[in-house]
Amino acid sequence: MGDLSKAVGEIDTLLRRWPERFPVIAAGMPAILSDPNGYQAVLAATKAGAPWRANLFSALGQDPRGLRAANQLLLDLAGSGSPPTSKELSAVINGYIRQKEYEAAYRLFLFSLSDQERTLGGYIFNGGFEPVRSGKPFDWQLHDRSGLEITFAGSGDVGESDSGATIRFLNTPVKNAALQQYVELPPGSYRISLIASARNLKLPKQLFWSIRCADPAAEIARFNIPEGTFNRQDLSLDFAIGPSACPMQLLRLETAAIAESWRFRYVGTLVMHKLSIERVSS
Repeated sequence: MGDLSKAVGEIDTLLRRWPERFPVIAAGMPAILSDPNGYQAVLAATKAGAPWRANLFSALGQDPRGLRAANQLLLDLAGSGSPPTSKELSAVINGYIRQKEYEAAYRLFLFSLSDQERTLGGYIFNGGFEPVRSGKPFDWQLHDRSGLEITFAGSGDVGESDSGATIRFLNTPVKNAALQQYVELPPGSYRISLIASARNLKLPKQLFWSIRCADPAAEIARFNIPEGTFNRQDLSLDFAIGPSACPMQLLRLETAAIAESWRFRYVGTLVMHKLSIERVSS
């Protein structure tokens, strides 16, 4: 393969001058990284803060040939003075998910957690809605919705009545998911539990947490949230993950609205203080 370390140096110079040429270079990166000399040269460039570093992880996450090398780069960068960013980690985790390599995706997520984030672990990550979202697939992902506002307050500096995630509905239709994360539940029996409060909550169509098998796509359970005004109500639902292959699930807060009809306007405030999943004896 020739002197790949020299070639990487030339690529670095090229991309610093003409960053828009990265897509042309990206196709050859998996081959360069498969060679020990090429890998070390790319690692050195990323540690040194090469301006094309973020594009590199984005491209490798999209290319099945580059995932293993990307994973190793992240591991090697973790102990350096230039550790991986959440965006770089997400690019590779999402790449594994696209390739249905769910175990590898979840392992990389667990590896990426800081000491503070590890305290938020469980079948649901950050079930108390502390305001420390990373945007990674096994962490909370918020979707921009015009009909609602979501804020995370956790339980640190706020009063008990406002701790957790607050959702304000803005008297408009709300369609599809507002909040989601991937979870990994082995086959078995489970209980999903929510401690919630509400003020003048009007839900023209159901508002619910769904647990879906990510592959093959299928709904496993639907956990409805009631209307009205209530304070720290305990809600729970038992469900099971069958022995057939469902290696990863998607937990989503969504509505049953099919069309954004103004007849179905969501109103009021919901505070979800704590959401959890635990195993139960069958």
